Amino acid sequence: MTSFRSWLEPVREYTKALFRALRLLWTAAPRETVFMAIAILLQGLVPALSIWISKLVVDTVAAALTQNENLEQVSVVILVAGWIGALLLELLLNPWVEAAQGNINDKLTAHISLLLMRKADTFADLSRFEDSEFYDELQLLQKEVSYQPLNLLQNLSGGTQSLITLVAMIVLLIPLGLWIPLVIAIAAIPQVVVSFQYEKQIWLTLFENSPQARRMQYCTSVMLTDTHAKEVRLFKLGSFFISMYLRAFQSLYQSMRHLRVKQALWTSSLAVMSTLGNGFAFYWVVQQAFKRQISPGSVLLFIESLAQLQRNLEEFVKAFLELYETMLYMQQFFNFLDSTLPMKPCVPGKLVPNPIRSGITFEKVHFRYPDNRLALRDISFTLYPNQTVAIVGENGAGKSTLVKLLARLYDPTEGVILVDGIDLRELNLDEWRQQIAAVFQDFGRYAITLGENIALGNLKALEQPELLKHAIAKAGIVELVEKFSTKENTPLGKQFGGTELSGGEWQKLALCRAFVRKAQILILDEPTAALDPRSEYEIYHHFVELAEGKTTLLITHRLASIRMADRILVLKAGRLIEEGTHQELLQRQGEYATLWSMQAKQYSA
Repeated sequence: MTSFRSWLEPVREYTKALFRALRLLWTAAPRETVFMAIAILLQGLVPALSIWISKLVVDTVAAALTQNENLEQVSVVILVAGWIGALLLELLLNPWVEAAQGNINDKLTAHISLLLMRKADTFADLSRFEDSEFYDELQLLQKEVSYQPLNLLQNLSGGTQSLITLVAMIVLLIPLGLWIPLVIAIAAIPQVVVSFQYEKQIWLTLFENSPQARRMQYCTSVMLTDTHAKEVRLFKLGSFFISMYLRAFQSLYQSMRHLRVKQALWTSSLAVMSTLGNGFAFYWVVQQAFKRQISPGSVLLFIESLAQLQRNLEEFVKAFLELYETMLYMQQFFNFLDSTLPMKPCVPGKLVPNPIRSGITFEKVHFRYPDNRLALRDISFTLYPNQTVAIVGENGAGKSTLVKLLARLYDPTEGVILVDGIDLRELNLDEWRQQIAAVFQDFGRYAITLGENIALGNLKALEQPELLKHAIAKAGIVELVEKFSTKENTPLGKQFGGTELSGGEWQKLALCRAFVRKAQILILDEPTAALDPRSEYEIYHHFVELAEGKTTLLITHRLASIRMADRILVLKAGRLIEEGTHQELLQRQGEYATLWSMQAKQYSA
């Protein structure tokens, strides 16, 4: 009973995913789906109709020849016309079915991709994207969305058509003997079950080896794109990454090869049993014909039906197994859509104070990443309105983590963040993030126009050109924009043949996004890391204007640029160890003074 249940459960899950996939198909392309269903039904019945007409023609001719009966030309003409009509119907349907499949595939692929993107967009925090297992699953879903919808269509239509033809063939064979289709079916069932089980194991093995497949893709990307081209050639890294690719391939290949060989052995063995069953049925029909128990047309019907039955059974099993693989993908897809959100925003949530009056307070905040790495410990301080606070510390001190908590890209593991005394988790999340303008160290470089790159900071600027021009002027990048003939409409990025900017120019655009965004809080995470000294000076020249009326958080390793800050927080190993102005911290002769002295000596040298 337990083994039966363990076998039945995957079938139940398969069926559940199949019906849900059909609903998805209907949602994406309802009209095309109706046409496909009618066309598949007709295509499935045409072979049986052709065989039945052939039987009637042979029986009519045989009766005329053996029993000296007059051949009724009208009946023969009608039968031949019917046979031609069935053949013509099949030929006419094929191109229209292919066209409908192409249209459905386009709509279904787009629909699934949109569902993936919309679901990913509902993840309010970063925890899922920094979870390696989730990331592997998401990469697999993203990679296979380019062909799994097509597989679903082809295998669903092909399998359904084969099933209809199978049923029609069985109906034709039943008058010859009910046991004939039963013997053929019983001989074929073990082959279906074994193939079903091995296909599941192959998919699960592929999914378990997803990191290896992703490593192969990564090595290919390193060797075939321009991102790492300079270092690959300078340091002769080609053999290193090729070897890494081969190791990952061998690991994945060995697992898959073992299963495929076992599947082939079992399928071949069971195919012999199926052939013996068909051979016995064929022998019996021939004997019955010699005894004049059945007509010559019935022998022809059996031969053609058996050939169709065998061919369509193989096609049905193949489509069923490939559809099963697709259903495993669809199960992963539906599980992703049904997954719960790690961070559940408070809906509708309390209104964000505007303006913030008493400030933003961190009270005994601890934070531990999903991999159990402790990043912040017992952090307590207050960001007062319209104040500029700089955060300094060595790499790994927790500076960027603190920024993520402020933007509520994570929630504290312990402790609380208060905005005018209100728990940040109780505020409306969308409204809170609208109050934040940020330039992160790993800012995005988007393959869209220059103006659109800036307007990403405030999408209203796409419809308000004056807002865009105002931000360009405030950020001091008028000269950068004017050097292009198409100005704000200049396409950027190599992906679509646009202009590629320098690292510093890209960073200026990222800074310009902060100017175009109306916000109470400004976060600058290493805002001048990619800039030359002149550009850095120009940016900080505009810094006072950019930070005016905002609560500003500045993270930088260049300590010479933070003397304009009202307060400085010094982090070390996830703890807040010092706090004060530039002069106060120098007088304490602590960690900040040490870091300042080290950089000052470099300039002196």
